[in-house]
Amino acid sequence: MLKVGIIGAGTVSARHIEAYIAHKDCELVAISDVNEEQLRKRATEYKIERAYTDYHEILSDKEIDAVAIVTPTFTHKAIIIDALKAGKHVICEKPPTRTAQEAIECMEAAEKYGKILMYTFVRRFSAEVQYLKKYAEAGKFGQFAYAEAARTSRTFSPGGWMLDKEKVGGVLLDGNIHEIDSVLYIMGYPKVKSVTGFASSVNSDLPDRIQGIAGGYKTTDKTATKRTIDSITNGYVVFENGASLYIKTSSASVAVDVGDHIEIVGEKAGAKIDRKLPDTNLRMLEVTDDNYFQEVYPKVGKINGVQAEVNHFVDCCINGTECMCKPEEAVMVMQIIDAIYESAETGKTIYF
Repeated sequence: MLKVGIIGAGTVSARHIEAYIAHKDCELVAISDVNEEQLRKRATEYKIERAYTDYHEILSDKEIDAVAIVTPTFTHKAIIIDALKAGKHVICEKPPTRTAQEAIECMEAAEKYGKILMYTFVRRFSAEVQYLKKYAEAGKFGQFAYAEAARTSRTFSPGGWMLDKEKVGGVLLDGNIHEIDSVLYIMGYPKVKSVTGFASSVNSDLPDRIQGIAGGYKTTDKTATKRTIDSITNGYVVFENGASLYIKTSSASVAVDVGDHIEIVGEKAGAKIDRKLPDTNLRMLEVTDDNYFQEVYPKVGKINGVQAEVNHFVDCCINGTECMCKPEEAVMVMQIIDAIYESAETGKTIYF
């Protein structure tokens, strides 16, 4: 049995807790959070006996083999390194860290202490992304030409620390990192040549003044926070293999089309994953052997992404299976995001 401790009892923690409880080779033995009221709520809800306000109590417990970190982004680096140093395997919620440099330090700690460090790039585990990954590995896309990773919202307003750019790092990290990683993963994480970025704070007050907005994701942090996250941030990535990636993100905008999608275009086929598509989230276009365009709607089924990633993490810990979410890939996606913001601030293209 893999004995696991959960660090963080906020909004996202429930799905992680349920995934570990559902795993036959896991025992969830402890939970921690600095918010004692939220901690007691989760501990009572899931009958977790050991509940601590200091995560170091979990790290000092020699019975615990691994920890799941489900805390705010700005806390990730310190907890990850402390956990690895304490001899625990680590799975940490996205985004990995606030900056690429922090992600490098975490990767180096995992290498130094010989423990697994995995980040929850949960979209990789979806049926659609797994289908396209195998499709790409079989050479069916041919040479990649370009891709798009988009996540747009008119009034993203989760509250608390998630509105503070210094703590969350910006809208690219908190949301669109899923789509960016999915594209890079399918394409095999090609080497980056250059990055150009644009960011704007226009309409930053839109979520506070627009009327008739339904509630969405809300953090358990109720601290009154001035909104400093970017409203719109876009980026253009050129890879050494000649392919390119357009990144489109907004947290406050008068956008006609909102939601998230990825699109990948190769010489032999193109694919789009969009949860707004009817019947299936995946739409494809292929060139047939006799040179016709053929639209394809693969029926790939459904996968519980959180359960799948937890299953994979447990398998890596128990059986030594190679982790499919590698720390060096987390570093690369963070380097791209850092470069977009640096380019946006300086007005210059960043060359790798």
